[in-house]
Amino acid sequence: SAADVSKGLKFTTTPSGLQWADAKEGTGGALKAGSSCTIDYVMSTSGARYGSKIYSTKDVEKPYRWVLGDGSTIQGLEMAIEGGEGMP
Repeated sequence: SAADVSKGLKFTTTPSGLQWADAKEGTGGALKAGSSCTIDYVMSTSGARYGSKIYSTKDVEKPYRWVLGDGSTIQGLEMAIEGGEGMP
């Protein structure tokens, strides 16, 4: 379950309310707008059904790919990759 995946992770909340944790830190330098990104992620519910996995890129063996800053993905994910609001 998603709850099992998140065990042991230290979540941080940004001023805007975004919660994040690094399950596995990447290597290399920070990416900038225009960089090609490839990540795996798990999406899960919160609230009364906390821990219910909705979707995982690993389950379908298809990492999520996009160009940073092209407007094709959610702002919170862009912030997680670029940094901002205290995210490294």
